[in-house]
Amino acid sequence: MSPEVEAPLRRWLFDGRLRHYQADALERVDASGPGPLHIVAPPGSGKTLLGLLLAMRRGTRTLVLAPTITIRDQWAAEARRLAPEAGAVSTTSEAPGELTALTYQSLSVLDGGNPLAALAHERWLRELEADGRSTDAASAWLDALRSGNHRAYAAGIARRSRTLRRRIAQEDPGALSRALHPNARALIERLVDHGVDTVVLDECHHLLDHWALVVAALVARLRDAGRSPLVVGLTATLPSPDDGNAYDNYTSLLGEVDYEVPIPAVVREGNLAPYREYVRFVEPTTDELAFLSGAATGLAVLIRSTFAHGDGAAHLIGMLQPPAEAKAGADAEGDAETPGPALSPPPPASSARAAPNDADIRLAQAFADDFAGAEAAAAMLATVHPDHPLVARLPTAARRKPTTEESLRLLGRFALDRVLPDPAARDRWDRIRSALADFGFSLTDRGLRRTRDPIDTMLASSLTKDRAVCDILRLERDRMGTRLRALVVSDFSEHGNRHGGLVSRAGALRTFDVLTTDAATADLRGALVTGSTTRIATRHAGSLAEAWAAALGVEVATAAVAENPAVTEISAPGVGAAGFVRAAATLLSRGQLDVVVGTRGLFGEGWDCPAVNTLIDLSSVATAPATQQLRGRALRLDPDWPEKVAHIWTVTALLPPSSPIDAAPDLSRLRRKQARLWGVHRDDPRRIVRGLAGALTAEQRRLLAPGSLPSADELDSLTVVEPRELSRASWQIGTGYLDRESTETVIVRRAADPTFRTRRRADAVLGAGTATAGIVAAAALALMVAGVVGAVGVAGVAAGAVALTGAVAAGAPVARAWWRSRRAHAEAPELYRRIARTVVAALQRAGRIGDRATPEVIVERPTDAGGFQHLELRLTHATLAEQHVFAGAMSELLGPIRTPRFLLQVDAGGRSPLVRWLLKRARVGSGARGGGGGQGRSQFLAVPASFGMAGGRLRSFAEDWQRTVGPCTLHFVDSPEALALLAEARRGGAVAGDLAVIERWD
Repeated sequence: MSPEVEAPLRRWLFDGRLRHYQADALERVDASGPGPLHIVAPPGSGKTLLGLLLAMRRGTRTLVLAPTITIRDQWAAEARRLAPEAGAVSTTSEAPGELTALTYQSLSVLDGGNPLAALAHERWLRELEADGRSTDAASAWLDALRSGNHRAYAAGIARRSRTLRRRIAQEDPGALSRALHPNARALIERLVDHGVDTVVLDECHHLLDHWALVVAALVARLRDAGRSPLVVGLTATLPSPDDGNAYDNYTSLLGEVDYEVPIPAVVREGNLAPYREYVRFVEPTTDELAFLSGAATGLAVLIRSTFAHGDGAAHLIGMLQPPAEAKAGADAEGDAETPGPALSPPPPASSARAAPNDADIRLAQAFADDFAGAEAAAAMLATVHPDHPLVARLPTAARRKPTTEESLRLLGRFALDRVLPDPAARDRWDRIRSALADFGFSLTDRGLRRTRDPIDTMLASSLTKDRAVCDILRLERDRMGTRLRALVVSDFSEHGNRHGGLVSRAGALRTFDVLTTDAATADLRGALVTGSTTRIATRHAGSLAEAWAAALGVEVATAAVAENPAVTEISAPGVGAAGFVRAAATLLSRGQLDVVVGTRGLFGEGWDCPAVNTLIDLSSVATAPATQQLRGRALRLDPDWPEKVAHIWTVTALLPPSSPIDAAPDLSRLRRKQARLWGVHRDDPRRIVRGLAGALTAEQRRLLAPGSLPSADELDSLTVVEPRELSRASWQIGTGYLDRESTETVIVRRAADPTFRTRRRADAVLGAGTATAGIVAAAALALMVAGVVGAVGVAGVAAGAVALTGAVAAGAPVARAWWRSRRAHAEAPELYRRIARTVVAALQRAGRIGDRATPEVIVERPTDAGGFQHLELRLTHATLAEQHVFAGAMSELLGPIRTPRFLLQVDAGGRSPLVRWLLKRARVGSGARGGGGGQGRSQFLAVPASFGMAGGRLRSFAEDWQRTVGPCTLHFVDSPEALALLAEARRGGAVAGDLAVIERWD
């Protein structure tokens, strides 16, 4: 604590009963130290009281900052219950109290004009490197832009300077203080003079941008005044490291988490309502699908016209034929970090191709420098210029149609390399940028970034989502009757497809219109509350107008909505949106409303209505803070229904299986939303898990795996809404818990199928080789015995000895390989145990996990009636972060092939030349016979990126695999020839069985 600072909050008194985790937090964190304190706890878990108790323990004058006036007022109300007199608490910056509650908006920052051009240039270089360029290529491109189009260069430097200016709090707090608005500086000085020594930051996940910097300036000023202020950060969920520099601002202010209260613990103790997550799937309307098909056609025309001639075609050639001399310096540096050709013998050159020359050398260099970019350029060149001489030098696997993603990336790179550096091509640059924006990509001077495309926009705002709301409410009303209290949340009150779609109006307004006119929900008493309007159904206007007037405390006026007579608008003099939001909570609690439709800005955070028992999420924001906060609206305990169980629905739109468009942005959004949410496992109610397993059944997740094309009806038919009492029982409220998180890999496989498709073929050929060697050895031994008894001469004995020696020398390695593989593959748990040990050893060599980490394979469920086996792969004696690394590596190794730098070919190679020959002959023979069901294909695995790039470590991984699992060959994916291997690996797919990474809580 700061020396000689008053401690008036020590007079405050709390005489209530603490929850277990509140008491535990107060025991574990030290409020008397310098801090900061960083506490994560879900909505409804008592964060406000915990923050106040920490401030009371500290005792000094306290400043509380909150994101909204509503939350600020909640802090003030709670504080007044603890203070000896109400005047000790203030909500005004002009007259601070013993505890002063303000909003973050009370402070503001004014951009300064600091000279940050050099740092901005360095930042730009890093961005270009992250987009796939080498350091030299990025530097050369920037130099060319500066000299060729200085206006574009200066604009890019100015943009990055503004971003960097926000980070000066980490390096020069004094500079930031000078950049503050005079009003903010005056407020800070008043707080310093008042003796503030504790700063509580509520919902601190908002501190990602200028708010974090202003708070940092305040703390720096308190320190300048000789204090050691305690900063307490409270949030329901952590922001994501993906937020980049903004996340750095946050962590530099609050540091690591000191205490976290998981939602399951709060539910288990009975302080939050138990809940179940459900998903409703829909497909766009016929008109919406027609619009999407037109957008896809327009994109194809744009891309083909760009690369079919002129500098577009020259750009493709340039990507595939880089200057040969540019490779010299890179090779010398890269040899220490990449395994090079020693990992596996180079593939034989095809007789159909020309002998290697300069074009081949440069083509190989292009793939080595940027494999993904060269692969895309090769596919595009083969498509738009199939007769170009360079196409003949490409592997067959490269002569394919590029994917949409590859095409757009190529277009962005072309615009950066060929268009932006030319000042005379400004109009063309703008046309390309505009066209790409229509397809969901933002083109800037740092590369191409995905934004919202018409497919995403259309699916997110599809009319069928509003109809699904009606279906969900009908289902819930049929089960709950008059107890139904629902909240439907959309992103905006009104929005549409910005790129010219057929949806003229979407959002909360349209949702409410559909709700009031649909036969299934027309009798529900609903209300629409947005920042600009409040509406009710005209059929309920009489009774609800009186109810609103009573809740608001003023008379209300009603007026029919011109464009929809079924809807009536309500207004009240002097009452703003905040008043209507509070009144909506009152009316829901009283049972005078059944459903409220609103926007995320009003209802997504800080709105409390314990009566809400059904939440329907139509929002398109998938960040962890927003998702957690929104769900918190349904989890408050309801004093009028002690047995409350909340149902939380997410509505997700999919394209139908017949659609020619390959995209699933709304499904991707669903995955991101669920990624950080805890819930009861859909198939195993004994478990509390994170992710899709808490919302979808195993069969639904299987249907949604890459490559599958399920219909919405097919998925919805698998959704079973269980009775609420069963959901409540699954949470085991009132029972003990370990409060432990863990991460494991779960594999569900058909017990009769081999894990690797090549296993039976390899087993057969190695077994035959072993048997042949045994027969030869036995015959040789018989010949030698015959010589001993005189049946044959000395020559026969010598021949037998030679034959025996040869059989043993050749057959022993084959027998060892066969026996080792047989042991490894005899039982699936043993195979996965060996694979896991090999992966752990590789991760330990790479320094990613500790030496004590030990893999464990558990047969979670024996083979069931359907012939399926359930295995769990865990990492013991490891931190949660190490468990994540291990699970990610197993998932990458055994999952679908994407774009790895290294491939492991299993049941191939081997230490003995004879083993290698036998396995190769088996592959050739199986391929010639067709090998139905994919049996003729080789099995490839992606070497996890977490192993690193060092050649020695990767060779050790391959040797471990060969020793414990079976023969293998390691391939470096860095050449045109490797493209054929990659294509074969992708066709082969993942190993047999469904694999999922599960985070669980016990």
